[in-house]
Amino acid sequence: MRPRPALILLLAVVAAGVVSPITAPGKAEGVPALYDPSPEHIWNRLHDALFVREAAAGQKYGGDTVDPLLWLHTRFLLKQPSHGNALRVLDEFLATHAERMVQDPVKRAILQHDLWTVFDWTVDREPEDDKDPSYDKEREELQVRLAAVVQRLALAPKEIEELPDNYALAVASGAFAKEYDASHRDRPFLPPDLLDAGGPWVWITSASREPAAIQHVSAFSGRSRFLIFLRLPGGRRATLEYLRALWDFPRPWTSPAAGNTQAQISTELPQFPAGTQAALVRQMTLFDNQGNLVPAPVTESVQIRVYRSISGVKENHLESDDLTALIAATGQDCYESVLSRALLFANRSGGMRAVGREEREFPVFQSRGDDPFDAGLLASLSLRREMMPVYAECAMCHSAGGINSVESRRLLLKPNPFHRESPGGLPARWWENDGTADWKQQRYEWGLLNGYWRAAAGK
Repeated sequence: MRPRPALILLLAVVAAGVVSPITAPGKAEGVPALYDPSPEHIWNRLHDALFVREAAAGQKYGGDTVDPLLWLHTRFLLKQPSHGNALRVLDEFLATHAERMVQDPVKRAILQHDLWTVFDWTVDREPEDDKDPSYDKEREELQVRLAAVVQRLALAPKEIEELPDNYALAVASGAFAKEYDASHRDRPFLPPDLLDAGGPWVWITSASREPAAIQHVSAFSGRSRFLIFLRLPGGRRATLEYLRALWDFPRPWTSPAAGNTQAQISTELPQFPAGTQAALVRQMTLFDNQGNLVPAPVTESVQIRVYRSISGVKENHLESDDLTALIAATGQDCYESVLSRALLFANRSGGMRAVGREEREFPVFQSRGDDPFDAGLLASLSLRREMMPVYAECAMCHSAGGINSVESRRLLLKPNPFHRESPGGLPARWWENDGTADWKQQRYEWGLLNGYWRAAAGK
């Protein structure tokens, strides 16, 4: 593979030690200096240049969100001045070997994962319409630099293995209740036994090599794995007995509707009881310094739904402007805890924080692709209208009653094999391998990243 012009230029810049000047962005309230106490530290400036989005009157967003505020049609980082700013700070990082300035494996893993996300976005980004440029040159200029930085940040396999299990640390911190309390429904909780191999939570896996939560894995391009767990009030035995009843149901599929070529899942499946809980755990995938994809024990988010009652709603994607009414209609209580880099680096509560009941966010999962910042909605009031209550997203997408709200229920029905117990002698982190790394290896953007590495190694 011949090096591309952008790669040749970058190698020349690094070899010569040339560093373009860059002005560090101002630090607005709510945007922490994550990697070093000094806002001027190159790691902080790199993070700010790529992830912090600015609105009117200096409001800044994206400083410590799980996912960057980048959408399918985003022009940020491709248009000036953000593009030039990003290139200058990336060139400075490479020319000064700034990867050597921070040796903490946790910080290196987080920065690598964040920059990897931006790389994948540059590959997936699409023009909004015929008038929107493709930005091919600008995307390649970012890609070649990002590829070099993430490779330099890569940890050894042993270092990834020894990264902290921050879910266990969050539970041990005492910052979260340990179980659902119907008399304190606003209180967030993290079950200590969620990831216990023989505990009451049963891991829902796929019989094929495809990850069970494929919509989530695909939306985040395999950089995270998503693990699904189910718990009935009677514990593990009751949960497994229910799974057997689902699999034994004689008519799990209905004939295709008019205009549809695929059979639909029956809405008359055996129902689980009120009090059942479902959890979706998101954890990081990294790649080591040998270029191998590796599951990491860093939990990025935990979503838990408690079924207070089984509603009669048959279909998902119920919509309502009234969050309280929407949640009431589903019969569910929803909870989410997410990774905070600031808390993680400060060794507080395992780096996890509970999402507030009224908290709003810019939706990036299965969004339309429009960027509210690029669209000129710079006033804080206009931007707030683009933000969605976090719990409304969960309630809308999983609004059907009971088992009908679980999108992965298809895996539990014939002709799939029966969901059997895992064999004994499981490793300590038995939940880590769900097929996401194998899925990611087949992706174009992973091949492109490896292509940049091979081109650089050939110089």
